[in-house]
Amino acid sequence: MASASDEADYVRSDAETVLRVEGVKKTFGGVTALDGVDLEVRNEEIVGLVGPNGAGKTTMFNCIMGEHEVDAGSVHLGETEITDMDTPQIVQTGISRMFQLARVFPELTVRENVLLNQDHREENMLSTLFQDTNEEVIRRAEELIDFVDLTHLIDEQAGNLSGGQKKLLNLACTLLTEPDVVLLDEPTAGVNPNLVDDITDSIIDLNRERETTFLIIEHDMDVISEISDHVYVFATATNLTDGEPSTALSDPRVLEAYFGE
Repeated sequence: MASASDEADYVRSDAETVLRVEGVKKTFGGVTALDGVDLEVRNEEIVGLVGPNGAGKTTMFNCIMGEHEVDAGSVHLGETEITDMDTPQIVQTGISRMFQLARVFPELTVRENVLLNQDHREENMLSTLFQDTNEEVIRRAEELIDFVDLTHLIDEQAGNLSGGQKKLLNLACTLLTEPDVVLLDEPTAGVNPNLVDDITDSIIDLNRERETTFLIIEHDMDVISEISDHVYVFATATNLTDGEPSTALSDPRVLEAYFGE
Protein backbone atom coordinates (compact mmCIF):
# COMPACT_ATOMS: atom_id res chain seq x y z
CA MET A 1 0.00 0.00 0.00
CA ALA A 2 1.31 3.45 -0.91
CA SER A 3 2.24 5.78 1.91
CA ALA A 4 0.85 9.30 2.27
CA SER A 5 4.13 10.67 0.95
CA ASP A 6 3.93 8.38 -2.10
CA GLU A 7 0.45 9.72 -2.86
CA ALA A 8 1.59 13.31 -2.38
CA ASP A 9 4.57 12.78 -4.69
CA TYR A 10 2.50 11.30 -7.51
CA VAL A 11 2.12 13.62 -10.49
CA ARG A 12 0.56 12.31 -13.66
CA SER A 13 2.39 12.88 -16.92
CA ASP A 14 1.56 16.22 -18.54
CA ALA A 15 1.96 14.69 -22.01
CA GLU A 16 -0.61 15.34 -24.72
CA THR A 17 -3.93 13.53 -24.35
CA VAL A 18 -4.30 11.01 -27.17
CA LEU A 19 -7.60 9.35 -26.14
CA ARG A 20 -10.40 11.08 -24.26
CA VAL A 21 -13.76 9.66 -23.19
CA GLU A 22 -16.27 12.14 -21.78
CA GLY A 23 -19.60 11.36 -20.16
CA VAL A 24 -20.25 8.18 -22.14
CA LYS A 25 -23.54 6.44 -21.43
CA LYS A 26 -24.69 3.11 -22.81
CA THR A 27 -27.75 1.06 -21.98
CA PHE A 28 -28.96 -2.30 -23.24
CA GLY A 29 -32.70 -2.47 -22.80
CA GLY A 30 -33.27 -1.57 -19.18
CA VAL A 31 -29.69 -2.31 -18.12
CA THR A 32 -27.22 0.56 -17.72
CA ALA A 33 -23.77 -0.62 -18.81
CA LEU A 34 -22.05 2.78 -18.69
CA ASP A 35 -23.41 5.76 -16.79
CA GLY A 36 -21.48 8.87 -17.77
CA VAL A 37 -17.93 7.53 -17.58
CA ASP A 38 -14.80 9.61 -18.18
CA LEU A 39 -11.34 8.38 -19.09
CA GLU A 40 -8.13 9.89 -20.44
CA VAL A 41 -5.02 8.32 -21.92
CA ARG A 42 -1.94 10.46 -22.42
CA ASN A 43 0.86 9.97 -24.91
CA GLU A 44 3.27 7.11 -24.06
CA GLU A 45 1.32 6.08 -20.95
CA ILE A 46 0.25 2.61 -19.93
CA VAL A 47 -3.21 3.14 -18.44
CA GLY A 48 -5.00 0.35 -16.59
CA LEU A 49 -8.76 -0.11 -16.52
CA VAL A 50 -10.01 -2.38 -13.74
CA GLY A 51 -13.23 -3.17 -11.93
CA PRO A 52 -15.45 -6.05 -10.85
CA ASN A 53 -17.24 -8.19 -13.43
CA GLY A 54 -20.09 -6.23 -14.98
CA ALA A 55 -18.52 -2.83 -14.23
CA GLY A 56 -18.58 -1.86 -17.92
CA LYS A 57 -14.94 -2.26 -18.93
CA THR A 58 -15.40 -4.26 -22.12
CA THR A 59 -18.45 -2.18 -23.01
CA MET A 60 -16.16 0.85 -22.75
CA PHE A 61 -13.73 -0.73 -25.22
CA ASN A 62 -16.62 -1.55 -27.57
CA CYS A 63 -17.83 2.05 -27.42
CA ILE A 64 -14.33 3.40 -28.12
CA MET A 65 -14.00 1.07 -31.13
CA GLY A 66 -17.43 1.92 -32.56
CA GLU A 67 -18.81 -1.55 -31.97
CA HIS A 68 -21.52 -0.07 -29.74
CA GLU A 69 -23.27 3.20 -30.53
CA VAL A 70 -23.13 5.42 -27.45
CA ASP A 71 -26.33 6.90 -26.02
CA ALA A 72 -24.60 10.06 -24.80
CA GLY A 73 -21.12 11.50 -24.39
CA SER A 74 -18.15 11.57 -26.75
CA VAL A 75 -14.88 9.84 -27.64
CA HIS A 76 -11.92 11.74 -29.09
CA LEU A 77 -8.63 10.50 -30.54
CA GLY A 78 -6.39 13.53 -30.30
CA GLU A 79 -8.41 16.40 -31.73
CA THR A 80 -10.64 14.10 -33.81
CA GLU A 81 -14.04 13.07 -32.52
CA ILE A 82 -14.57 9.39 -33.34
CA THR A 83 -17.85 8.89 -31.46
CA ASP A 84 -19.97 8.24 -34.54
CA MET A 85 -17.34 6.56 -36.74
CA ASP A 86 -17.58 2.89 -37.67
CA THR A 87 -14.89 0.46 -36.56
CA PRO A 88 -12.78 0.42 -39.77
CA GLN A 89 -12.65 4.23 -39.74
CA ILE A 90 -11.58 4.24 -36.10
CA VAL A 91 -8.81 1.73 -36.81
CA GLN A 92 -7.59 3.87 -39.71
CA THR A 93 -7.69 6.94 -37.48
CA GLY A 94 -5.21 5.32 -35.10
CA ILE A 95 -6.60 2.85 -32.55
CA SER A 96 -5.83 -0.88 -32.52
CA ARG A 97 -7.35 -3.54 -30.28
CA MET A 98 -6.30 -6.93 -28.96
CA PHE A 99 -9.13 -9.13 -27.69
CA GLN A 100 -9.25 -11.31 -24.59
CA LEU A 101 -9.45 -14.45 -26.73
CA ALA A 102 -6.51 -14.63 -29.10
CA ARG A 103 -7.58 -14.41 -32.75
CA VAL A 104 -5.31 -15.97 -35.36
CA PHE A 105 -5.57 -17.53 -38.79
CA PRO A 106 -4.44 -21.05 -37.80
CA GLU A 107 -3.33 -22.19 -41.27
CA LEU A 108 -1.17 -19.11 -41.85
CA THR A 109 2.30 -18.65 -40.44
CA VAL A 110 3.24 -16.24 -37.69
CA ARG A 111 4.73 -13.89 -40.29
CA GLU A 112 1.66 -14.08 -42.52
CA ASN A 113 -0.68 -13.35 -39.59
CA VAL A 114 1.18 -10.15 -38.80
CA LEU A 115 1.36 -9.05 -42.44
CA LEU A 116 -2.42 -9.39 -42.78
CA ASN A 117 -2.71 -6.34 -40.52
CA GLN A 118 -0.96 -3.95 -42.90
CA ASP A 119 -2.81 -0.84 -44.06
CA HIS A 120 -4.86 -1.58 -47.18
CA ARG A 121 -6.44 1.86 -47.63
CA GLU A 122 -4.67 2.65 -50.91
CA GLU A 123 -5.27 -0.79 -52.42
CA ASN A 124 -8.03 -2.33 -54.45
CA MET A 125 -8.98 -6.02 -54.40
CA LEU A 126 -6.62 -7.01 -57.22
CA SER A 127 -3.59 -5.25 -55.77
CA THR A 128 -4.29 -6.67 -52.32
CA LEU A 129 -4.41 -10.20 -53.72
CA PHE A 130 -1.50 -10.05 -56.15
CA GLN A 131 0.82 -7.17 -55.27
CA ASP A 132 4.00 -8.04 -53.37
CA THR A 133 4.14 -6.74 -49.81
CA ASN A 134 6.28 -3.66 -49.36
CA GLU A 135 9.75 -4.55 -48.04
CA GLU A 136 9.46 -1.92 -45.32
CA VAL A 137 6.24 -3.54 -44.05
CA ILE A 138 7.94 -6.95 -44.04
CA ARG A 139 10.87 -5.53 -42.10
CA ARG A 140 8.55 -3.94 -39.54
CA ALA A 141 6.56 -7.17 -39.18
CA GLU A 142 9.72 -9.17 -38.57
CA GLU A 143 10.96 -6.60 -36.04
CA LEU A 144 7.70 -6.87 -34.12
CA ILE A 145 7.82 -10.66 -34.19
CA ASP A 146 11.33 -10.47 -32.81
CA PHE A 147 10.24 -7.93 -30.20
CA VAL A 148 7.67 -10.37 -28.78
CA ASP A 149 10.26 -13.18 -28.94
CA LEU A 150 8.55 -15.30 -31.61
CA THR A 151 11.27 -15.22 -34.26
CA HIS A 152 12.00 -18.91 -33.69
CA LEU A 153 8.38 -19.58 -34.70
CA ILE A 154 8.12 -17.09 -37.56
CA ASP A 155 7.36 -19.78 -40.19
CA GLU A 156 5.22 -21.91 -37.86
CA GLN A 157 1.49 -22.16 -38.50
CA ALA A 158 -0.25 -19.99 -35.92
CA GLY A 159 -2.63 -22.81 -35.02
CA ASN A 160 0.29 -24.70 -33.51
CA LEU A 161 1.13 -21.97 -30.98
CA SER A 162 0.23 -22.10 -27.30
CA GLY A 163 -2.40 -19.72 -25.93
CA GLY A 164 0.24 -17.38 -24.56
CA GLN A 165 2.21 -17.40 -27.81
CA LYS A 166 -0.99 -16.56 -29.72
CA LYS A 167 -1.48 -13.55 -27.45
CA LEU A 168 2.08 -12.43 -28.14
CA LEU A 169 1.36 -12.85 -31.86
CA ASN A 170 -1.82 -10.78 -31.49
CA LEU A 171 0.20 -8.09 -29.74
CA ALA A 172 2.58 -7.91 -32.69
CA CYS A 173 -0.39 -7.80 -35.08
CA THR A 174 -1.95 -4.80 -33.33
CA LEU A 175 1.24 -2.77 -33.75
CA LEU A 176 1.96 -3.21 -37.45
CA THR A 177 0.09 -0.06 -38.48
CA GLU A 178 1.80 1.96 -35.71
CA PRO A 179 -1.43 3.05 -33.97
CA ASP A 180 -1.63 6.01 -31.62
CA VAL A 181 -3.28 3.88 -28.91
CA VAL A 182 -3.47 0.11 -28.40
CA LEU A 183 -6.36 -1.37 -26.40
CA LEU A 184 -5.58 -4.68 -24.70
CA ASP A 185 -8.43 -6.72 -23.21
CA GLU A 186 -7.02 -8.98 -20.47
CA PRO A 187 -3.72 -9.80 -22.19
CA THR A 188 -2.66 -12.30 -19.50
CA ALA A 189 -6.02 -14.06 -19.02
CA GLY A 190 -5.87 -17.82 -19.52
CA VAL A 191 -2.12 -17.73 -20.15
CA ASN A 192 0.31 -20.27 -18.74
CA PRO A 193 2.04 -18.55 -15.79
CA ASN A 194 5.38 -19.15 -17.50
CA LEU A 195 4.35 -16.79 -20.31
CA VAL A 196 2.71 -14.05 -18.23
CA ASP A 197 6.08 -12.42 -17.63
CA ASP A 198 6.83 -12.57 -21.37
CA ILE A 199 3.61 -10.71 -22.14
CA THR A 200 4.05 -8.07 -19.45
CA ASP A 201 7.71 -7.58 -20.36
CA SER A 202 6.74 -7.11 -24.01
CA ILE A 203 4.16 -4.47 -23.08
CA ILE A 204 6.64 -2.58 -20.90
CA ASP A 205 9.39 -2.78 -23.52
CA LEU A 206 7.06 -1.65 -26.31
CA ASN A 207 6.03 1.31 -24.19
CA ARG A 208 9.57 2.30 -23.24
CA GLU A 209 11.45 1.50 -26.42
CA ARG A 210 8.80 2.09 -29.09
CA GLU A 211 6.84 4.72 -27.15
CA THR A 212 3.62 2.73 -27.60
CA THR A 213 0.59 4.01 -25.69
CA PHE A 214 -1.65 1.38 -24.07
CA LEU A 215 -5.06 1.20 -22.42
CA ILE A 216 -5.36 -2.19 -20.71
CA ILE A 217 -8.21 -4.10 -19.08
CA GLU A 218 -6.74 -6.60 -16.64
CA HIS A 219 -8.08 -8.58 -13.68
CA ASP A 220 -4.67 -9.49 -12.29
CA MET A 221 -3.98 -6.68 -9.83
CA ASP A 222 -0.30 -7.59 -9.56
CA VAL A 223 0.07 -7.21 -13.33
CA ILE A 224 -1.82 -3.92 -13.49
CA SER A 225 0.19 -2.51 -10.56
CA GLU A 226 3.45 -3.52 -12.22
CA ILE A 227 2.86 -2.12 -15.69
CA SER A 228 0.49 0.86 -15.31
CA ASP A 229 1.40 4.52 -15.00
CA HIS A 230 -2.19 5.43 -14.14
CA VAL A 231 -5.26 3.35 -13.38
CA TYR A 232 -9.03 3.87 -13.62
CA VAL A 233 -11.41 1.82 -11.51
CA PHE A 234 -14.98 1.27 -12.71
CA ALA A 235 -17.82 -0.02 -10.56
CA THR A 236 -21.55 -0.23 -11.18
CA ALA A 237 -21.15 1.26 -14.66
CA THR A 238 -19.33 4.43 -13.64
CA ASN A 239 -16.02 5.88 -12.46
CA LEU A 240 -15.15 4.91 -8.90
CA THR A 241 -11.67 6.42 -8.68
CA ASP A 242 -8.43 6.86 -10.63
CA GLY A 243 -4.83 7.66 -9.88
CA GLU A 244 -1.44 6.13 -9.15
CA PRO A 245 -1.99 2.34 -9.19
CA SER A 246 -1.05 1.33 -5.65
CA THR A 247 -3.01 4.23 -4.17
CA ALA A 248 -6.12 3.82 -6.33
CA LEU A 249 -6.25 0.06 -5.84
CA SER A 250 -6.02 0.37 -2.05
CA ASP A 251 -8.87 2.90 -1.90
CA PRO A 252 -11.50 1.58 0.58
CA ARG A 253 -14.20 2.04 -2.07
CA VAL A 254 -12.28 -0.26 -4.41
CA LEU A 255 -11.88 -2.90 -1.70
CA GLU A 256 -15.61 -2.66 -1.02
CA ALA A 257 -16.45 -3.03 -4.73
CA TYR A 258 -14.18 -6.05 -5.13
CA PHE A 259 -14.37 -7.83 -1.81
CA GLY A 260 -17.20 -6.25 0.17
CA GLU A 261 -14.67 -5.12 2.77
